[in-house]
Formats: sequence, structure tokens, C-alpha cells
Amino acid sequence: MHIHQLVTRLAWGDAIGNQVRYLQSLLRSWGHTSEIYADSWDDACRDQVRAARSYPREATRDSVLLVHHSFESRQVPLIARSRGRKLLVYHNITPARLFEGYDRGAVLACDAARLELLALRPHVDGAFAYSRFSAEELVAAGYPRVDVLPFAIDWNAFDTPPDPALMAELDDGCSNILFVGRAVPSKYVDDVLRVFTAYQRLYQPKSRLLIAGNIHRDAPYGGFLHGLKDLLGPDRIQFLGRVNAAQLSACFASATAYLSMSRHEGFGVPLLEAMYRDVPVVAYGAAAVPETMGGAGLTTFSREPMDVAQLLAVLEREPALRQQVLTAQRARVAALSQKAVAAQVRTALQGWLGGSGPGPAVAPSQAPAIELVCPGFSARPEAPMSRLARELHRRLPDSRILALRGRGEEPALALGPQTAGGAPVWHFTPDQPVGPAPEPLPSSSSLETAVRASSGKVVLLGVDTAAAQALMASVGRRSWGVRDAAGASDEASTEAARHHLGPRLVELDRTDLDAVANVLVQALSSKKKRGARDARR
Repeated sequence: MHIHQLVTRLAWGDAIGNQVRYLQSLLRSWGHTSEIYADSWDDACRDQVRAARSYPREATRDSVLLVHHSFESRQVPLIARSRGRKLLVYHNITPARLFEGYDRGAVLACDAARLELLALRPHVDGAFAYSRFSAEELVAAGYPRVDVLPFAIDWNAFDTPPDPALMAELDDGCSNILFVGRAVPSKYVDDVLRVFTAYQRLYQPKSRLLIAGNIHRDAPYGGFLHGLKDLLGPDRIQFLGRVNAAQLSACFASATAYLSMSRHEGFGVPLLEAMYRDVPVVAYGAAAVPETMGGAGLTTFSREPMDVAQLLAVLEREPALRQQVLTAQRARVAALSQKAVAAQVRTALQGWLGGSGPGPAVAPSQAPAIELVCPGFSARPEAPMSRLARELHRRLPDSRILALRGRGEEPALALGPQTAGGAPVWHFTPDQPVGPAPEPLPSSSSLETAVRASSGKVVLLGVDTAAAQALMASVGRRSWGVRDAAGASDEASTEAARHHLGPRLVELDRTDLDAVANVLVQALSSKKKRGARDARR
């Protein structure tokens, strides 16, 4: 069969590019004709890629196209007019808010990419994600057939001998803490610097931090990192920039531990690469990181530099714990052997190659008329907003409550109501761990996508929450918001709410929740009556 792949850009050395090329090698080894199509590419890839604009002419009704989506692509029209079957492969989209203040272009591109995720839905037959975390967002977006595709890693690519010159420089008795990845705001490399500063000053003066990955000093975030380094003042921080395979091998071979403080990962390949190279991993448990770790390494739910620095110190000072961590990591890597994963990938794709896909489509549930967005409903059931959500749902039976899952609860491939606090609640996995009150609640890409995919009216219970701030610009015209003046809302979030909601922003009176509920019920009910009259006309 002809099974091709479409990406926005084919880059050499990044996770998506590596994945696309490895999938192509698997497909060809199984006897399929397989090409890679892209709008742009690195010079190193020019012999491996065809121009995306040529695909509609070359596709046949028997072709299968794997559409890789992770960033703004502007490829929806091309996909819509192409013949053959199409399957989405979702790598996840970084929330736009993680780039705010540093990269306006990335903010706009991430928002556009999420709109494209909804626009792609009617043009594909099914969808895959590389983690349950990402798959939950596809379900929230209304994709009827969603499955998790194992991430096929070419482990042999990590077996390059270390660069001898860099190895000699790094192998000097220092404890080397390593991070690998692009220096972008979502990776929170600044937190890596803060953790290392605490580690060096409190536990290990003879230590070094290695940052291996692109860093643009002239860009806002790159300049911020260099300034932060000077401000914090630790010794031996090295920004290595982009490294080749041999230099990367030297970094891992000399590393005492691998540290990640990233706030959002659809699947964290460098975490598994560190495990493969027998380097113990300490990672902040955001998004799909715990799922990638698979119970191995050390996952922290604290962002406090001294807490994470203590984990690095314990790993160094407790040989038994270090060995236990390494043993668990080796087991995790063994479960992802190339042979096993290749077989799982083939099984996942096989259902689409000769039939209509792996089972019937999931029938979409009836859309509610009103979305009550209350992120802390289950985590903080006695908070004023949670109590107001219960009262609103009691008075508005055609509404549903959307809330965050608790810590440790796995993402779901089927979203539906669960009873919590005496009301049916749709739960969504948070992008970051939910901390104890009064710590601010995180947002959830899945929850945000569910609201954007809905046509119902929206009530944002807590306009200072991360979810409300992310949603107001896109659903402001059909939303109301509630502000708790006695809570922890800051002036910036209040101004944003006033800008997007105007008179639909309601002040919460903690002593009289019934009065607030009356205002919202009356507003929502009158809106429904006007809509019904307009429909009759």
C-alpha cells in the first residue's frame, strides 16, 4: 500500500523529524511505498522529502496519509482536497500561555494550531496520539476514533561514541547535571538554573550544569537566561548550544543526573534517552512526563528549587537509591524495545490499512447548552466557586460542570460524567500537578479544547484561573465570568476579564451565593429565550 506522511517542516535532529523518518523506515520494511511530504525542510533532509503541494496530485483513493500535527501548519485546505484516507498523528501543542511575554509569534501560532486541530476533525478518519495525555485532548475535541500509538524510538541512534575532546573536559570529577532541549519558555530552563544554583550552594560545590540545545541570546528568552545566570551567580554553567551526536554522547556519558523542569510535554524523548544511557532522571511531573517516565526515575510535583535540589543530592549521596532508580529505568527502556514497539505500531496501523478502522466510531454525546467551567470543583469542593457551580447546575439542568482531575488520576480515552460533590462532572487532566490551596490552579489543554469545541454558553467560575484566562479571548462573546474580589485574583487578570466580558463579568458575594446564582440564571435563561424567539422568526 501507499502510506505517506505529511509534516509542516522536516528538521534534522528534532523529535518529530526523527519519528517521521523512523516510521518511514518501518513502513518500507513492511513492504509499503512511503514518502514524506513537507512545506519546508533542512538542507540535510532535502533528499528525504517531497513538496507538500504535490501530494493532492499524487494521492489516490487507496492512499493513506499520516498527518503529523504539533504546530501551526496551514495545511488543512491541502488535506481536505487530497484523495485517500487520512489519519491524524498528534504530537500535542504547547499551550500558548507558556510563550506569553517572550514570543508573540509563538503565542499566535500555538493558538492557530489548536484551531486547526478542530478544523482537521471532519477531514480525517481517525487519530493517534503518543500519550494518553494527548489522546484525551483529541477526545475532548470530538474526534470519534482515538488510539494511543507507541513512540517508536531508534535506540541505535544513541550509540554514537562520545566526542573525546569534550569528554576529557567534562570528566574532571565534577557532578554534571544535564538538560537537553531547545531553550524555549515552555521548557522552563530558568527553573533548571534555579535548581542547579540551590544544588551547588547547598549540597555539591563541585558541580556543573550542562544545557545542550539551541539558545538564541538575542531572543527575549535566551537573553533572560543569560541575565538570570549572571544574577544567580553559580559557577560552571555551560550553554553548549546545538551539539552533534558525538558531543551529546559525551554530555550523557559524563552526567551525574538528568534534570527537566518542563511545564508541557506530549511525550518526553530526552527523558527516555537519559534512561537508555543509564543516567538517573529527575523531572517535574507536568503533562505527559509521568506517563513517559512510566514509574521510573524520580518525578517531582514541586517546583521549589530547594526541594528538587534535595532530590539531586539524595541521588548522589545514596548509592542504594541511585541503583534502584537505574534498575527501574532499565526496565522501562526494555519495555520499549524496538522490536516490541515496532510490532505495536504495526498492529495499531493495521486496522486502518484494509478496513474501516479499529472498531466503530464513538457516538458524540449531546452537547450541553451551558458549560460551567470550575477547575477546582473536585480538588477544592468547599471553595466558593465550587459551591456556586453546584447551585448553578441544580438550577440549570442542561448544563455540565468541567473540572480538573486529581493528582495521580490517569487521562481518559472516553470522557463522561462522574459524580462528584453530588453533581455530574466531566474531569480533564491538568497540564501541571494540582497543588494544595491556596496555590493557583493550573489549566488543562483538554478542558480548554472541550470548551472551544462546544457551541454552548460558557460560565467561567473564577476569571483569575489559568483556564479562564486562556479561554476568554476565544469564547468571550458567549461567556460569562465570576470574579471573587476576596480571592487571590490579580489586577492583570481582572482587567483582562473586564476587557473580554464587559457587563457579563459578575462579582461574587461570598455571603450570598444565591444572589450571584440568580443573576447568572436570569442572564442565561433570557439569552436562551431570545435565541428561541429568533429561531421561530
